[in-house]
Amino acid sequence: MIFYFAGAEIPSHRSLLAAEHVPHVGMSYMGLRRRVKFTKPWTIESHYPPEQSVFLDSGCHTLNRAGVEVTPDEIQDIANHYDGFVEQNLDRVQAYVEFDALPMGLDWIEGRRQHLDPEKSIVVWHEEWGLDVLKQMADRYPYIAVGQGTCGDRDIIPTLRSISRTIKLHGMGFSSPPLMLAADWYSVSSTTWLSAAQHGETFIWTGTEMKRYPARYKGQARKRHRTLIASAGFDTELIDTDDATENLRLSLWSWRHQIDHISQRHGKGVTPNALPPTPGNRESSAPTVTATSSEEQHEGVTEPSATRVKKLLPGIETEAFTHRYTDPDTGERQTRTEHRIHAVDPGVRVCDGCFLAQKCPEYQPGESCAYEMPVRVRTKEQYIALLDSMISMQAMRVFSMRMSEEVEGGYADPNLSSEMDRLAKFVKLKSDIEEAGFSFSMKVQSKDNAEVGLISRLFGPKSDGPPALSPAGTVSAQDALDQMGIMDAEVIEEPVPRE
Repeated sequence: MIFYFAGAEIPSHRSLLAAEHVPHVGMSYMGLRRRVKFTKPWTIESHYPPEQSVFLDSGCHTLNRAGVEVTPDEIQDIANHYDGFVEQNLDRVQAYVEFDALPMGLDWIEGRRQHLDPEKSIVVWHEEWGLDVLKQMADRYPYIAVGQGTCGDRDIIPTLRSISRTIKLHGMGFSSPPLMLAADWYSVSSTTWLSAAQHGETFIWTGTEMKRYPARYKGQARKRHRTLIASAGFDTELIDTDDATENLRLSLWSWRHQIDHISQRHGKGVTPNALPPTPGNRESSAPTVTATSSEEQHEGVTEPSATRVKKLLPGIETEAFTHRYTDPDTGERQTRTEHRIHAVDPGVRVCDGCFLAQKCPEYQPGESCAYEMPVRVRTKEQYIALLDSMISMQAMRVFSMRMSEEVEGGYADPNLSSEMDRLAKFVKLKSDIEEAGFSFSMKVQSKDNAEVGLISRLFGPKSDGPPALSPAGTVSAQDALDQMGIMDAEVIEEPVPRE
């Protein structure tokens, strides 16, 4: 999947994308029109590096929004100028979007499509046209764009998956990774990465997923991931001070890893949005890596044998034990062997693939991890010992964060507060386990017309009162049983005959 980082019509964004060696960028014609008077020719060739592929969006979403008042004559003039702009830069753009001005109507938009370039043009489908129009467009045009707002309705995802087998799909204004995984998108464009500077959001790739924090949580998020941000080569002080350039660099780095992860999930190997070796190295050039199909990726792999022996998944072991039970048919005691499952150290971590490879004191190329984690929690004593260890580790984290809070001026750190709460929960959990006892409670209710039973006689409001006292002032066991209507008897257990 190709991801176009949109917003490149703005000079500062265009320079940053070039400096970070981003191979695919997007620009908006309407966005450029607000900044350029076009008194002289404006060419893509003279403003973008030759190695960058440029996606041209008409920007008609600004005309399609409710409340925008533009006359049909003005829209026609803008559309004519856009056609000339496309023709002038056709050799330099990777793809361009049609001028889909909804105020002009579907017939006007379809009438313009006969003049589109068949190889580079992208037609746009709008939700109000219906799925039948989308299917008709899929039969006529090779490249169709769909907006994220339209795809919010999950009912159209099966249709998109179906047509993506025969045509190319483009996602416009996409910011949802799950939606990018929902269908086989050929390309996607988005300005969401700019929210790091425009709205104060923070994007951080954690190694397995991308975290997106709104502005009100940015301080907490940046402290939580401070080590990761620093190890990735970014200036944490500039990020803490909301430096626009550094935060956008972090956003770019995170989004490029996210897109690479999505492309791998789609089974296409490495994404065309190639990543530089280290984000902090501005001098390194990142060569473009062509996406490989699933057939190419698995070419030459031997088919698995039908008689291949199955193995337990690493990190799991089983333990056999004897289970005793009574056969319901014969009444005899029987035994059978069963297995219990336990989690163990998988032992598959290798030094070359470990995220701590650059800092680990035991790192050796080509070797497996030198450390093991022999944790066994079977008994109450082992459980208490585990809690003691967790409490100790958590307490050390709290005290370390407390020192960091003081060094930074004493401002209350919300991360420290949450870790203190977690420590308190661990301590309370251990206290509850150690003080665990046994209690028994009983609630007795009866209706006016209900028959009084044994429990009600003893505890309920319908009880017959205390048993009558004997002349000696004591209650005999037999008298108590007689007053409650209980017959004294001896219980005899008859043995089950054996065959």
